Amino acid sequence: MSGETLLAAGYVTLLLLVVIGLDVYGRQSTGAWESRIFAGYHRAAGRTPERADPHAWPHSEVHRFHRAVSLFISVVALVLTGAEAVRHHAPAEAALLAAVAVPHGVLLALLGRRLRHAKVSPPG
Repeated sequence: MSGETLLAAGYVTLLLLVVIGLDVYGRQSTGAWESRIFAGYHRAAGRTPERADPHAWPHSEVHRFHRAVSLFISVVALVLTGAEAVRHHAPAEAALLAAVAVPHGVLLALLGRRLRHAKVSPPG
């Protein structure tokens, strides 16, 4: 097994972790006043500012943005594994590349379906 294939497989696995992390991060609340950073402000000022509407733009589109970036990263990972499979097609290398590409294919289908069915709220 070549070092190039091992490096590509490791990089694609790292990209898988990035895709999962971005998807989880995209599900988090985007309200600045809900963060721990402003907890001291709440205590010091004694008042709470108005909360942002989670259904108003741009807060409503954060999850779509993170999913689109995750989809792009998964496509890059699949192209990388495809290119490596063309260059190094020994059975062990092909099996390793397939093992790291399959999760990206599954996430690509899952996140793509979620992105297509997500509600779009126009600005304004």
